[in-house]
Amino acid sequence: MTYVFSEQPSPRLSYTLDFIFSARGLTYQSTSDWETFEAIKGPKLNYSEREASDALNLTPSALLFENDVRNYAIDQFEIDLGEVISFDGVPDMLASMFFVLSRYEEYWATERDRHDRFEGIKSLQSVFGWLHIPIADHWAEALIERLCLAEQPQRDFLIAPTFDIDATFAYREKGLVRNGLGLMKDLLFGRFKRVSERIAVLFRQRRDPFDTFDRMAEIAAAYANTQCFWSMSDYGTYHKNLPYDNGVQAEEIRKMSQQCAVGIHPGYGTYTNPSLLHREKLRLEAVLESRVSTSRQHFLQLKLPHTYEQLCRENILVDYSMGYADQPGFRMGTARRTPWYNLRTNEESALQLQPFCYMDGTLNEYMGLTPEQAQTEVQALKAAVQRYGGTFCFIWHNETLGFQYRWQGWEKVLLESLKP
Repeated sequence: MTYVFSEQPSPRLSYTLDFIFSARGLTYQSTSDWETFEAIKGPKLNYSEREASDALNLTPSALLFENDVRNYAIDQFEIDLGEVISFDGVPDMLASMFFVLSRYEEYWATERDRHDRFEGIKSLQSVFGWLHIPIADHWAEALIERLCLAEQPQRDFLIAPTFDIDATFAYREKGLVRNGLGLMKDLLFGRFKRVSERIAVLFRQRRDPFDTFDRMAEIAAAYANTQCFWSMSDYGTYHKNLPYDNGVQAEEIRKMSQQCAVGIHPGYGTYTNPSLLHREKLRLEAVLESRVSTSRQHFLQLKLPHTYEQLCRENILVDYSMGYADQPGFRMGTARRTPWYNLRTNEESALQLQPFCYMDGTLNEYMGLTPEQAQTEVQALKAAVQRYGGTFCFIWHNETLGFQYRWQGWEKVLLESLKP
C-alpha cells in the first residue's frame, strides 16, 4: 500500500494515481490530512509544497487541481526522476502523465492536417523525443521504483492485431458501371496487370485481391484480441466500399463476426457528425443483429472532445483510434487500455481507449520505409510495450494482406508483429 498526500482531492489526481497504481495491480490510499499522513509508516508520496522527511516529495503545478483547460508555458525539464514537463516553470511528473494521457494539448487551438487531424510530428512527445516510448508508463514506473514498494507492478503483455475494412472487395460486387470505369482508368494509365486481374476476378478465375478474410480468420484463431472494423459509409470521395446493404458483403461480415469482434469503422466526416455516426452504426448492427460496442475512425479523424462524446452517446465501450497516421508511437503515452478523461466535463468517462502503436500505411506510405526497415521499427515498438506492459495493438487492412503491388515483401512485417 502506498499513501498519497495532497492538499485537496481532485478528479484529475485520482485518475492519474489510478493509472500509476491500480492499473498495475498496486494499491494506494489518498489523504488530505497532514497529521495522519505523517504518522503513517511505509511507502508515501507527498504531492504538495510541504516537506515530509520520510516520503517522496513532488511539488505540484496547478494543472491537476483545475477544472478547465488553459494555456501553459510548456518546457522539458530534468528532475532526479528523469525528464518531465514543466508547467509555467514548475516541473511536475504527475501532471506530465495526466497531460499526455488526457491529450491536453489537443484541446488547444493547434495546426491540423488537410483531413483535420492532429499530427504526430507536431505533438509535444515528438518534439521532446518521447513519441517512440510509452512515456506515461515510463514515468509511472520511475515513481514506483523510487517508492521501493514490496509489490511488483503487473506488466502483462498482449498482442492485438486489428483490421480496417475500407473496401470489402476490389472488383467483386461493384457492378458494370464501376468496373467499366475502373477498367478504362487502368487502361488509360497503362496498368495492364490490374486489367487482367480485374477480368480474371469478374470471370471467377481468381479470388478478389481484397478477399483476404481467410487469412484474417487464421490470425483471429491464434490471437484472441483480434478486432475488425467495417465501413458502412455511403459511396464518396473517401469511401469506395459496397453499398451497406449488399448481401454478399453482409455474409462476409457475419462470417468474420464468428471469428473475432466486429466494430464500426465510422466514415470520413463522422468525427464531428453525430447523426452520420449513428446511421452507420445502426447499419452494422442490422447486419450483425447485435449491438456494436467497438469502433475506430476512418482516416483516424479525431477531434477532442467531440468525437469521443459522440461515441459515449452511442454506447461505444472501446475505441481503437488513439494513434497517429503520420507517425508510429504512443500518442497517449501508454499501450494500456485506459479510460478516456473528458476535459470538457472534467471527469473520467466510461469509454475505454485502446491505443495502437502503428498502422501499415504509416510505415509504407507516410514514412516510405522498406519492409526491412519496417521490421526494425516494429521490433522497437514491441520491445517498448513488453518492457512496461500493455497491448501491442496495430492496424492492417484487408487490401494490404494480399501483399501485392506496393505491398510486395511486407508479409514479413506482419509476421514480425505477430511474434510473441
